[in-house]
Amino acid sequence: MIKIGLIGLGGIGQRHLQLLAAEPECELTAVADPAVNQAPTGVAHYASHLQMLDNERLDGVIVAAPTQLHAPIGLDCVSRRLPVLMEKPFTDTVASGRELVDAARAAGVAIAVGHHRRFDPAVRAAREILRSGEIGELVGISGLWAARKPDAYYEVEWRRKPGGGPVLINMIHDVDMLRYWCGEVESAYAETSSRGRNPEVEDSGAIILRFANGVLATISFSDQTPSPWGWERGSADNPSVPGTRENCFRFFGTKGSFEFPNIAVWKNNPNVEPSWLEPISSEARPLPPRAALAAQLKSFCKVVRGESRPFVGPSDGLATLAATVAIHNSAKSGKTERPSYGHHATSLPG
Repeated sequence: MIKIGLIGLGGIGQRHLQLLAAEPECELTAVADPAVNQAPTGVAHYASHLQMLDNERLDGVIVAAPTQLHAPIGLDCVSRRLPVLMEKPFTDTVASGRELVDAARAAGVAIAVGHHRRFDPAVRAAREILRSGEIGELVGISGLWAARKPDAYYEVEWRRKPGGGPVLINMIHDVDMLRYWCGEVESAYAETSSRGRNPEVEDSGAIILRFANGVLATISFSDQTPSPWGWERGSADNPSVPGTRENCFRFFGTKGSFEFPNIAVWKNNPNVEPSWLEPISSEARPLPPRAALAAQLKSFCKVVRGESRPFVGPSDGLATLAATVAIHNSAKSGKTERPSYGHHATSLPG
């Protein structure tokens, strides 16, 4: 039985509690959170993660603390040779992320990054459609994420400060999916606005991403408006967000297109040349039940046992962070920005 320590008992930390309780391959041994003084029955509680790491015999650690604490906590785990499942964003800055990547490599410690959507069957199905050539050569992708976060969401102070808006909190998920489908981001251009409740952070915007393979992707987003469109609504992935099954991404290829996350492939009759002059029809693709977070935990258990490498490793987490930071920087500068991976590197080694 794998013994797991959990650092951070906020919103995502609570979901990890539920998943750990249901997973037979591991058990929650201890939790650490200075703001919460209770733990599940039979689980040790610490105010300090350092106390937990030093006092408990753990096999692995899940870090669900505030983002600015990811790097220092990760370094503390690496120094103790403890595998880590790090929630996204990987770290709060590219520089601190690069430091953690380098430390983990030097110590030979595995870090998995919590971009759990990669475990979703629709995300994997979309990748297979693209790789198979079924819709021809991918030309572009259009995405939409629009939701009204409750006012209470912004009662947490850090969410009212730069970095607490939807780019680094929500869009980073979409950027990671796009990297999984299309490869590395070459450049980003973004316009954002702050017309809503918190003038210090963006609440709406539009993003253009160019990938190294020439594919272009656009994303429009807002956390100020109720809508049926977005990953959480469309996938019903998050049990606290009622689903609509409305699709929020569309992929455009030279031989066809498809919608996502409830995959429907649109093509002309296969016996004719693809053309707008020909009828077009859609075919829905069945998907197995969604359980991405549970699958991520099972994968982490294999990482802890040394049976596999992380499905989303620290270099992947840093590359997604760098691409998302480029979006933020573009919104500030008004210019197209390229991702930077630290140490003056132009690319991030695998």
